[in-house]
Amino acid sequence: MNLRAHLEQLRTEMNVPALAAFVVSHESTLAADVVGLRHADHPNDPLTLVDYFQIGSNAKAFIATTCAALVEKGLITWNTPVASLFPELSGAILPPYRTITLRHLLQHRSGLPAYTDTDSPDFILPDFDNVPDSAHVNHFAIWLMQTCPPRDPPGSQFTYSNAGYSLAAAILERAAESPWNLLLDNLVLRPLNIQAYPGIQHPARINAAQPWGHWFENGIYHPCAVDQEIVPPCFAPAGDMCISLPDYARFLQFHLKGLQGKDDLLPAALIQTLHNDGALGQGMGWGINALRGMESLGRWSLHAGSTGTFYAIAALSHDYNLGFALFTNAGVPELTFALKSLISNWFRL
Repeated sequence: MNLRAHLEQLRTEMNVPALAAFVVSHESTLAADVVGLRHADHPNDPLTLVDYFQIGSNAKAFIATTCAALVEKGLITWNTPVASLFPELSGAILPPYRTITLRHLLQHRSGLPAYTDTDSPDFILPDFDNVPDSAHVNHFAIWLMQTCPPRDPPGSQFTYSNAGYSLAAAILERAAESPWNLLLDNLVLRPLNIQAYPGIQHPARINAAQPWGHWFENGIYHPCAVDQEIVPPCFAPAGDMCISLPDYARFLQFHLKGLQGKDDLLPAALIQTLHNDGALGQGMGWGINALRGMESLGRWSLHAGSTGTFYAIAALSHDYNLGFALFTNAGVPELTFALKSLISNWFRL
C-alpha cells in the first residue's frame, strides 16, 4: 500500500496538524511514514520519522511489562496482594485492599475509580504540598488505600482505572525498592535499546523542535503551551510517556516476538500472559478483541491513549505477526476508524 497517500487522505478528512504510522513484524519495520506539521502555526516545520509523540495510556503496557520483569525475578507474583507491600498500613488500610492483587490492577478489575476525567467531581487527589514529584505515586497509593474504597468488589468486573496503574507502579517501587521510572528504564527500556520519557507530558519539553500537542476549540486545533500541566505526576505510570516512532516500534516488536512464542528479554510465556494468553478479553496493558467488521483477521491486542493534545493507538495481530500504530499530535476523539482503515488497506479487504 502507499502509506503516505493513505495518511494524507486521513489527515485531510480529520483536519489534524499531523499523522504518523508504522507497520512492523517481530523482525522488521515493513512500512513507516509521516505527514503534516509539528506545530499547526509553523508551516515550514514538517514532522519527521524520528520525532517523539505523547502516547498517553499506551504507557500502561510499559508498566505491565515492567511488572512482568519483576515477576520473572521472583520479587512479586500476579497474585501479590496490594496490602502485603504496605505493612505500615496494616491497621489503617481499607479492607478491600487486602484482596486486590496486582493482576486485578493490571486487568482493570480492582474496582477502583477511573480517574480519567480531571473535570469530574470524583477526580479527588490528596494534598501534594511539599511532596516531590518523584514521591507522588507512593503518596497517592497510601492516601488511596486509606480513604477511597473500590466501587465494585475486587475481581468482579472490568472498570478502566488510571488509579489501578498508579497503584501498580507503587507496588513496583515497594517490591524492588527503586522508583518506578528507574525500574522501567533498567528492566525494559535500556535492554530493548529504547529511549522514552515517562512523566514529561510534552515532547517539546525534550527540545523545542519536537511536535507540539493541539487542543480542539471552535472548530480548530490550537497548539497547547508546553508549560501546561496535563497529567498529574501520580498518574504518570498510567498515561504519560513521550517516545519516538522507532522506539515504540521496537517495543511492539518485542511483544510480537513473545506472541510468536519466541523468548527474548522475557520468556514468551510471560508476554503471552500480558496478552491474556491469546483469549479474548482483558489482558494487562492490552485488550484482546476481534476488530468489528474484520473478524476474519482473528485476534488483536489493542490499546489507545490520549492526553487531550495527542492520540496514539496500537494493534498487534496474534494470527498474522503484524503490529500497526497510528499517531496524531491533536486531541481527536478517537482513532479506531483510522486504524481499521489502515489495517483494511494493508490486507486489501
